[in-house]
Amino acid sequence: MDPSPNVSVLMTVYNGMPYLAEAVESIRAQTYPRWKMIIVDDGSTDDSGDYLDSLDDDRITVIHQQNAGTAVASNHGLKLCDTEFLARMDSDDICDPTRLEKQVAFLQAHPRVGLVGSQIVPRGELRSGRVIPLATDHESIYSQLRKGQHAMCHPTILMRTELLKGIGGYWKQHGMFDAWDMFLRMGEVGELANLPEPLLEYRIHTGSINGKHMRKLQASIEFACELARRREENLPEISYEAYFSQRDRAGVLTRLTKQLNVYALLQYRLASIDLLGGRQLRGYARLAWSAACSPGRLVNRLLRQLKLA
Repeated sequence: MDPSPNVSVLMTVYNGMPYLAEAVESIRAQTYPRWKMIIVDDGSTDDSGDYLDSLDDDRITVIHQQNAGTAVASNHGLKLCDTEFLARMDSDDICDPTRLEKQVAFLQAHPRVGLVGSQIVPRGELRSGRVIPLATDHESIYSQLRKGQHAMCHPTILMRTELLKGIGGYWKQHGMFDAWDMFLRMGEVGELANLPEPLLEYRIHTGSINGKHMRKLQASIEFACELARRREENLPEISYEAYFSQRDRAGVLTRLTKQLNVYALLQYRLASIDLLGGRQLRGYARLAWSAACSPGRLVNRLLRQLKLA
């Protein structure tokens, strides 16, 4: 076997402690040997930079930059990704040791697929939860993404580097979350897939989830879906400011409904954190409140899980 790397693992970090070391070690423990890792420290103010500088591994390259957001950090690291495949990894998650081996084998066996993810398991303070079921075929994944429904998990993905660079990498829209737009654009030039088994534990904690985070995430998803719609219908691209200005003129009720849905989603995520952290009573109370705030979202989630079961 050719010993040279054919997978670049790209990780961006902003204040990744205390979980960063476990995330990096889960890559170093991979059964697949042909990888290198590029870690971009996006201006961390905790001990992340010191830890990264202490790594003594020729396979790992560390870049330090001033804080500029994940999209800029991702595109910075992308410049050093010159291998056939590119894997993403977050600084607080944990990979299964066989992740790269299984995903590389899948892409090699399915040349029409440009990007493959996997199922995920949420990990809380005290324990891990149940597998979160995600669709595995391109049509279902892409359709759900276009509707703003969760269908892929960014830190699970392995993709063809040439395709990602061909679509221009990640966007740089107002420091917003960039993964959804990338998923959609990759789905326009190749097929999307998820392996049926969980290959990553996705850590959930209050440090990464709050109201501002959820509003920003939902705005990013909505705008990415609008841009995809415009590409599909051959309409001119619209700016972030112009789109949300138009949307806000839709009426008070529409705005309130969207805000309530974001609030309900936040309560659902916080409930998951509570339940996996041993706070059962508060967790179930949050779940009930989330369902009461947005019963339609709850029904859609249950229907999707039943369909994928």
